[in-house]
Amino acid sequence: MKRNAALILIMALFLSSITAFGDVELNFKGHWAESIVDKQFIENHFKYLLKEGTKASDLDNSIDKKYFLLSLYTILNEHQKEDIDKNSEKTNIENAARYLRNRLILEKDGSIEGELTRKEAVKYVVKTLELSREIQLADTSFMPFKDILGLSDEYRNYIIKASMIGIVKGYGDSTFRPEDSITAIESIIILQRLKGEIDEINKNIPFRIVEEKWTTTGKDNLITTKQSSGKVLVTFTKEFPTSGYNLTVNRVERYSYGKYKIYVSIKTPAPNAIVLQIMSYKNTTIEIDRKLLDSGSYTFEIVSSKPELKSK
Repeated sequence: MKRNAALILIMALFLSSITAFGDVELNFKGHWAESIVDKQFIENHFKYLLKEGTKASDLDNSIDKKYFLLSLYTILNEHQKEDIDKNSEKTNIENAARYLRNRLILEKDGSIEGELTRKEAVKYVVKTLELSREIQLADTSFMPFKDILGLSDEYRNYIIKASMIGIVKGYGDSTFRPEDSITAIESIIILQRLKGEIDEINKNIPFRIVEEKWTTTGKDNLITTKQSSGKVLVTFTKEFPTSGYNLTVNRVERYSYGKYKIYVSIKTPAPNAIVLQIMSYKNTTIEIDRKLLDSGSYTFEIVSSKPELKSK
């Protein structure tokens, strides 16, 4: 009985220590990042920083590379948050390194120990983003920071891309300081912005159906676009062997830079339905706000419950 009571006491102390760890509140009042950081984001992806006695000013110190990569891993695997929270820190770091190497974000033979430079952090962030979207340099001569000219083309392009889409801002003197070690607070901000970009990519694009028309002539798989008064009109045609088919537009998703998928479902006629045995064409036009699409050119692809239609 005494042994059971002792075990219960030990468990209670253990659980209370976990609660205290999770309840650490960072006070950013007066800190330069006060209006930028999302405290819930820190709780979700930088929990290992929330130790008893931690102050916001402590986050101005450099962060270990393995912890930056661990946070990146948790962002990309939010659907596994419950399992990640159950694992030890060591296990999560090992899983993070394995996962990021498999996704070709982290070098196969790259070490995860030591500090991380600002240019390396940007490289990992841009490589992560480019798994989902293409980031094109419209002007290769564009130099957002005066101290990146001496970098290799690889690092310079990563930094330019990150600046172009707002992932990094640099310093007030127009420098980026690529060789400096990235701090914990800088890591939080850059990964917070990455999370926002990822969420935006995965977000459905609002649309409105402006016309649906059936004809007996047409060109199968044709997709056309045109702009009008700040709107983009996308018209696509689907050929069916008889009348009686039905096509419904379900959603529009962005899957890469300037590239979108329109998901449709197709319903075949009922088995005993009386239909015209003639080729029928469904022409559907949807309207999307231009501001919701990427700048530059764009293409659309139809993903249906039947063989996909692709723009030529």
